[in-house]
Parts: sequence; C-alpha cells; structure tokens
Amino acid sequence: MPGHTENKIKLIFFDTSIFRIVYLITLFFEMIAFADIVALGIKCIVLVWGGVVFVRNFLINHIAFKIKYSAIIWSFIGEGLFTSFWNFSKDLPANLVFVYHSIICFFIFYGMYAQKGHKVLEKEMLILLRAFIFLSTFFAVVSLGIIIFRAQVSIGPYYLGIFRNRLIGVYTNQNLLAFSMVVSIVSCDIVRDKYVRDNYKSYTFPGWLSVLCMFINFLALFLSDSNASFVFIIIYFTVRIFYKSLSAYTYVGFKQFIREGTSLIVCCVTMVSGSFVARNTCQDMISLLLSDVHRMEEPLTDDTPMISPKQSAVNTYIPDVTIGRENYDISSGRITLFKQGLRLFLISPIIGIGRGNIVAYGEKYIDGGLIFSELHNSYLTILVSYGIVGFLNFLIFAFLVAVSICKYLIRSVHIPSASVFNKLFAILAAYCAYSFFEKAILSEITFMVVFFWLILGYTVSYEKYESRVYNLYDGG
Repeated sequence: MPGHTENKIKLIFFDTSIFRIVYLITLFFEMIAFADIVALGIKCIVLVWGGVVFVRNFLINHIAFKIKYSAIIWSFIGEGLFTSFWNFSKDLPANLVFVYHSIICFFIFYGMYAQKGHKVLEKEMLILLRAFIFLSTFFAVVSLGIIIFRAQVSIGPYYLGIFRNRLIGVYTNQNLLAFSMVVSIVSCDIVRDKYVRDNYKSYTFPGWLSVLCMFINFLALFLSDSNASFVFIIIYFTVRIFYKSLSAYTYVGFKQFIREGTSLIVCCVTMVSGSFVARNTCQDMISLLLSDVHRMEEPLTDDTPMISPKQSAVNTYIPDVTIGRENYDISSGRITLFKQGLRLFLISPIIGIGRGNIVAYGEKYIDGGLIFSELHNSYLTILVSYGIVGFLNFLIFAFLVAVSICKYLIRSVHIPSASVFNKLFAILAAYCAYSFFEKAILSEITFMVVFFWLILGYTVSYEKYESRVYNLYDGG
C-alpha cells in the first residue's frame, strides 16, 4: 500500500499536464492585487518543479532532441547561455533564469505533443480554458463592482477600481486586466465550439452563460482602455472571419484568395472603426453613469448659517469620474522605447546584452534610463537580449513553425476539429501582432508570456495528431 501511494505521488509529480495547469493558474494569480506576492513565491517553487519535470520527461528520455526543430531551439538556448556569461555582471542570475524559462517554454509547452497523447492534451486544454473563463469573469465582476461603490480605492501599494482614468479593478496593472479579458473571450469562443460540444459535453457550458461572460469581459476590456489588447481581439475575429469565408470554397485559387482578401481588408477597417466608436461610447456612458452615482450631495444642517435664497441649499461639488486617457498618445511612449531599444542593441549587436541587463544597461548608456522598465516590443526585446545570432535563431524557428501550421490550416479545412484549430491559429496570429506592443513571447516570466506557448503547444498537437489520423501530410 505505501509503495502504491508513493508511485501515485511520483506519477502526479512528473505529470507535465498537472505542471502546466498549476503553473498557468499560479501565473494568473500573480496578476491579482494582494495575491501577487504569494503567487510569486509559489511561482519560484513551481519553476524548480518544472526543471525536474524537464530533466525526467524530456532530457533523460531524449525527447528534447527529437521534437521538431530541436537543433534550432538548442542553438538559441546555447547562444543565450553564451550571452549571459559574456556579459557577466551582477545580473547574471537573472539572465540565466530567463534562459532557463525559455527551456520550459520550448520543451514543456511547445514540445508537449512529443510527450503526451493528443486526446489527453485536448482535455487539458479545455480544463485550462474553462478555468481562465471563470477566473477572468469573476475578477471582472469584482472589478466592475468596486467602481460602482467607490471609483478608486487605495490600499497600501495597490490601486483598485479606476487608476489614471483606466479600469484596473483588482489587477496590478490595467494591461494585465485587458489581456485577461481577451483570454477569457477567446476561451469562450473555443469552449462553445461545435466540435467541443459534440465530443466533450462535460467541458462546455450553456450558450447564455457564454454570452454573459463575453459581455462582462468586453465591458471590462473597453474600460481598461488597452490599445494592444484591443488590437488583439480585432485581429482574432478578423482572422476567424477570413478563414470561414475561405473554407466555404472547395478549391481556393488566386481569384478566390484576392476576392476574400479584399473583403478581409474592408471587414478589418469596418471592425476597427466600429470597435473604437463602441469603446469610446461605452467609456463615455460609464463615465457619466459613475459620475452620477458618486455625485456627493450634502444638505445643510441646522447648524449651518443662513444663506441668501439665491444660493443653493445643496453642495453641488461633483467629483467627475473620467474613463479614457487624457492627452491621448496612441503609442503610449512605445516609439520612444523603440528608439531606446535600438540604442541598447547597438551596444552588442551580434550576441546581445542579455535579458536581465536591459534595465541596468539603460541606466548606464541612456540619459535618464529607459522610460519604462521594459521595451514593450517582444521582437525588439529578443533582438536586444540575444543579438542578431539569437534573433535569427528564433526567427527561423518561428518561420518554420508558422509555415507548417499554415499548410495544415489549408489542408484541414473539412475535418471535424478544423473549427477549433482555426481558432487556435487566430489566437497565435493576433498574439504575434500584439507582441509588437507588449511584453510577450519571451520577454518576462508571466501569464501573458506563457499563454502564447501554451496555445502554440496545443496548436502543434492538433497538427501532428490530425495529420496522422487523416493522412494530411504534403502529398499524402
């Protein structure tokens, strides 16, 4: 009996699915005020656990050398290690941690298909997506509830409600709230997919609940006033519409592609214009509503001196609530950051300066340092951190994976799971655009970063599994 229990514990401990679920939920809570400190401590422990899982399930079994494009991945990791030691400084441990986390992302997430069966991964995906929906929607409701009772609450280092004219709610940053809402919206779209409803009834939920969750998520997204997340959701639905229109053809030729491509451009422009109008209207309406709710009326008491009849008997001071940035700058300082990032790149263009050295080098080589603690451009961050050599390694890996996924996307149009796959593809496409404006891909050790690798892993799993089942290989 003790031996059986011990084996069961080992199975759980080395189970990559359990690791991914625990890691993602931990990273999610790191975005929540008051829970972030505890989540940070747990994250450190989980990261160590991830290293043990990697060695046991990928290194010892040589799977780490068998996954697709492993040579390029190892080249990127090797270059990252070389850069870390070449730019030896007090930030060496931070540089090594970022390289270590890259290993976790590349193998335990991207390479999940090589270690787990597809059906197991499909169930894991639905468990996590449902968790994201419920957590994001719950915290969105709490965030919206706060601004009804009090526009802004300050408790210690945390600001809750509305901060700098943007909804921050119970999150530690407005952009994190916005990204959480985006994740919930796309998760709802997948969980309510026909393929999921037909094959995993226990993992889906009623249509009315999905609509309610998406409404709450969109409302919170609008009030967060995050341009990058807004671009993400617009591109996601644009890609979905484009794919759906192409899949209606039995054969896709040049004429059909041009026709649908033109329609896509018109659709995209219409969606962008309409979405910005909807967002601004929503912000104005909620601002007006909250201003009325928080209007302070203080009637005079018996102790108040008499005043002339022409004066109001009520204190009409109104602390207006405004949602939406003042002195609007659509770049939010990112153009300046891009220029500063290029200056850092020129310090060591071949091998980079190391991810952990960005802030320190900014203080050393740029007057006044970086305007933010991050470059807010994932591709520029990789270029600055790992130089031309590391950037080319990553670019080649990304290009080869993208080509493979796009080929499968075209070949798999009429198979049952195609509807789920095209949604995963749309998430990746939107995320790649989003990464030009945010700390994504490999920039940090956060939920925002790991979510990309999670979706990439599930996407590749569909490609590998369904290609075998339906003989969808090139020429097959």
